[in-house]
Amino acid sequence: MNILDKDIFYEAAKKYGTPLYLYDLGEIKRRIKLIKDTLKDLNFKIFFAMKANSNPYLLKFMRSYGIGADAVSLNEYKVARFAGFSPNEIVVNGNGKSIEDISFYANEKPMCVNVDSYEEIKKIGDLPMRIALRINPNVDPKTHPHISTGLKENKFGMDFETAKKVIRSLPNNLRLVGLHCHIGSQITETEPFIEAFSSLKSFAKEEKLDLEFVNVGGGWGIDYMDKNDGINLNRYKNDILPILSSFDLPIYFELGRFIVGSSGYLLTKVKEVKRTPHKNFVIVDASMADLIRPALYDAHHEIEFLSGKSEMIADVAGRVCESGDVFAREIKINVPEIGEVGLIHDAGAYGYSMSSNYNLSARPSEVAFDGDKFILIRKRENFEDLLRLIEEDQIL
Repeated sequence: MNILDKDIFYEAAKKYGTPLYLYDLGEIKRRIKLIKDTLKDLNFKIFFAMKANSNPYLLKFMRSYGIGADAVSLNEYKVARFAGFSPNEIVVNGNGKSIEDISFYANEKPMCVNVDSYEEIKKIGDLPMRIALRINPNVDPKTHPHISTGLKENKFGMDFETAKKVIRSLPNNLRLVGLHCHIGSQITETEPFIEAFSSLKSFAKEEKLDLEFVNVGGGWGIDYMDKNDGINLNRYKNDILPILSSFDLPIYFELGRFIVGSSGYLLTKVKEVKRTPHKNFVIVDASMADLIRPALYDAHHEIEFLSGKSEMIADVAGRVCESGDVFAREIKINVPEIGEVGLIHDAGAYGYSMSSNYNLSARPSEVAFDGDKFILIRKRENFEDLLRLIEEDQIL
């Protein structure tokens, strides 16, 4: 199931403790090559969606392979700069940008700011800026409703009619350099992309737009069942690349999960094996505070315990005081001993980046493995970190 030797996981857990995020840099490199091989006949540029994983070490690693950064907040933008990206390597995304955010971006001059609404145009005012319009094509991405972004009821982007009004009233200080469209995350079927990109092509042709690029977002899904690479890239190549090529423009992609998702493991240790008359529980030291996807989306992650002579059916649950703090229900696993190391697979995306201090949990450390050695890329939080922002003189 895992692509690393089990001794590597034991060594990492012993050296750094658990819970622990471990990233396989070789898998990230393999994924980048897979993307580039798929898109090789296209004029393209990849921007990594930082919301999936914003660790500066990993960002710097991806930048070394020619990847840009896609930032959806001011702090993400600042972390991209900290990791070595220049402004012209960064795409700015996101809705609800503040006037202060916009002023900052106008001064920084990133490659492009994706404008989410007509109201955002008014907030920019007379500041000079390179912009792309985020189009909401009202396409069902056939994914979880919480990660759908391209339907008319979603909060992102503008419909075609609004986009037309924006284009025809665009002030001279704003330079329209592209169109942007991102319909959702964890998409494994090609049909939603075909529908969205075809409608975007018709719109660009109808409006006779003089653009520098078209940004088609990301959303490429991975296989959390660990059976293949996720979205069928041969179908994507055969069915979608001809549409993208017909724009006769550079095509930008904002990919996150597909690059880092399968590279990450959440290492945890067994705290208790609890048997009740109704079901069995394996309680581990990781929790929904470390990986919230199963509780938030009912998301599936393969889980394995590295040793065990017999099998059992059990729920694998965390230490947080919530009934929803369960990583998997009624799964077949090896019967682990107390202290045994468990692996939660495909945790490289939306793992640490969505972690929290709920129940005053300390966020785990992050470690990269380069095929030869471990690299500590984020220290584990401690109790003092949890109190660091408290105004002590207001309490004592």
